[in-house]
Amino acid sequence: TCTAAALAITGAVGVAADGNSVSSKLQVHIPQTLNKPGGYEHREALFGVPPYGGSLQQNLYYAASDLCDPAVDTRSGYPIRPKDKDGNMEPWPSPYILMVDRGGCTFVQKVRNAQRSGAAGVIIADNTCLCSAGDSCHSDPGTDCETREPIMADDGSGADISIP
Repeated sequence: TCTAAALAITGAVGVAADGNSVSSKLQVHIPQTLNKPGGYEHREALFGVPPYGGSLQQNLYYAASDLCDPAVDTRSGYPIRPKDKDGNMEPWPSPYILMVDRGGCTFVQKVRNAQRSGAAGVIIADNTCLCSAGDSCHSDPGTDCETREPIMADDGSGADISIP
C-alpha cells in the first residue's frame, strides 16, 4: 500500500558552470520506509508548464488506473481514504499531485486526463530499467530493459496542458 506524501517541486532552468544544461530539482517527502539512498532519478516532460522559480506542494495520490480513459475515478487509488455516506471512498481532495504508472497511452493523454480531474501535477512511475544500468536496477518481472531513455515529449496535442 502507498501512503500520502507531501510533494514539493522546485524548478529552475539554466546552464551549469561546466556548460551542461540544468533542468530541474525534484524534492519529494516520502515515508522513511520508501527512502532510497541517493534519491530517485527524474526527468521533466517536454510539455506542460513547470513552476519555474516556484514550488508546488500538495498531497500525493497513486492512481489505480493507467489514466488513459478521460473518466478518471478520483474515488479509487491510494492511500485508502475515509468512505462517504454511500460507502464510496472519498475523492482525492483537489488540488493534488497524481502518480500514475507508465504505459497504455501517451504521456500527454495521461497528464491531460489528470489535469481535467483536478491534479496540480503528475509523476509518471516507470518500472523499466535502462539496459545500461546493468545489475544496479531490476525491472518488474516479465519486463525487458530499455535500450534508451524514454522522452516525455508532446505528441502534438499537448497545447492545452498547463500542469507539470
